[in-house]
Amino acid sequence: MPIYDVKTFRSREAVGALVGLTRKAIIERLESELAPHGLSAAQSLVVLVLAQGMADTAAGACKLLSHDPGAMTRLLDRLQEKGLVRRVPGPDRRSARLELMPKGRRVYAEINAAQVKVLNGMLRGFSPAEARQLESFLKRMLANA
Repeated sequence: MPIYDVKTFRSREAVGALVGLTRKAIIERLESELAPHGLSAAQSLVVLVLAQGMADTAAGACKLLSHDPGAMTRLLDRLQEKGLVRRVPGPDRRSARLELMPKGRRVYAEINAAQVKVLNGMLRGFSPAEARQLESFLKRMLANA
């Protein structure tokens, strides 16, 4: 049985809008937490992707984070200027492998702490079981995608 009906559907109250607005709120709070470290949320996500081994090339990070190649190149340039990431040359710039520098590994710990703080704040009033249930629901939606 369908969850939504065209006749009664209210986009702003539906799961898609709520997930999008929640993501926006998380990013805004993460930006505030990371500002003292001189990092944007977008930069922090690239550091997370590299630290957690989810990608090791610009193309892989682009795909995972839904960035266009030009935006990713600019992000990586800034992270390299900050001494957080380095490109290990490959046959061409696009195929260079990405590595976290020692400073990047230290910053990763700060990013992780900021994420925990932001998410705990946004989950205020939820029980641990409710938070796990929410995660489970979102994972099911992703599996259905």
